[in-house]
Amino acid sequence: MAPEVELGRKMDALGLWDELGSGNFAIRPRGSVFPYFCSVLKGDGKPIKLRYLMLEGWQTLHDFLRTRADNSFGFYSSPMEMPHFELVVLETGECKVFRHDVGFMPREIGEKERPLAMKLLWESYGIMMRLETDRRLFMRFADDAAVFSRTEGSDGKWSDAPLAIVQPRPYVEAISFPNDLLKKAADLPFDKDFAISVDFLLNLRLMTKEPQPRCVYELVVMDSATGKVLFSSTTSVDRENGLKGMWESMPVKLLEHIVQLGKVPGAVRTRSQRVFRMIRPLGIELPFRLSFHERLPELEGIR
Repeated sequence: MAPEVELGRKMDALGLWDELGSGNFAIRPRGSVFPYFCSVLKGDGKPIKLRYLMLEGWQTLHDFLRTRADNSFGFYSSPMEMPHFELVVLETGECKVFRHDVGFMPREIGEKERPLAMKLLWESYGIMMRLETDRRLFMRFADDAAVFSRTEGSDGKWSDAPLAIVQPRPYVEAISFPNDLLKKAADLPFDKDFAISVDFLLNLRLMTKEPQPRCVYELVVMDSATGKVLFSSTTSVDRENGLKGMWESMPVKLLEHIVQLGKVPGAVRTRSQRVFRMIRPLGIELPFRLSFHERLPELEGIR
């Protein structure tokens, strides 16, 4: 049995997941550029009992918290897209530890990552045992506007330490369109009675065929009246532009599809507030009516 699996089972046997997930804390291994922030996400038991996330760095934590508060914030569709280690506990008691990298499919940890993952899990296990008798452990440095952390010193010994809170960077989106493409669209006829439904989403049924497979995202454009798929195209994250750059390029792809279609629709409908926000700059350039709907029957088959 892999050591991380054995440790995961010991953590689960304590039955203190609710207590561990009750506050924010960090683990700072020696030599790591990032602190790791830990969070518990309950599963539905079919088959996942819970996920224990060890999020990499302050910015990831901020994005995680803001996305949890508003699932249309930013560009993350799922915590699986964020950089982190993750202990998955199944309802059967089986455990696995995964590595998540932005834009890539999750994978079980390798030998090079195991020492770091084991440090994170071992300190988490120690915190769980302390929570049995000290439920206010995470509040120890609250008066100093700092997060409770376990920090590894240069001598390899661990200690409790305050971690000063770092504020999130301002979030800005930049969406622009090629002038030649806008000119082509401006010359198209406008069909006020024609409506399209648009979605852009992570398609977990697909992945690239690479040594480290990347996630696949799909842009779907449908005829709102008939439910016919007019266009469907896939893309993946590249290292240069990242996940945010991929989302910012989506409205340009939609504009390309409209030009191929040969007419500007009178209405563009979406069920995603994030997609709505990304398409809105295109609505300034073209005269269609953009609307958000909680449900769009024609898109129900697209998950």
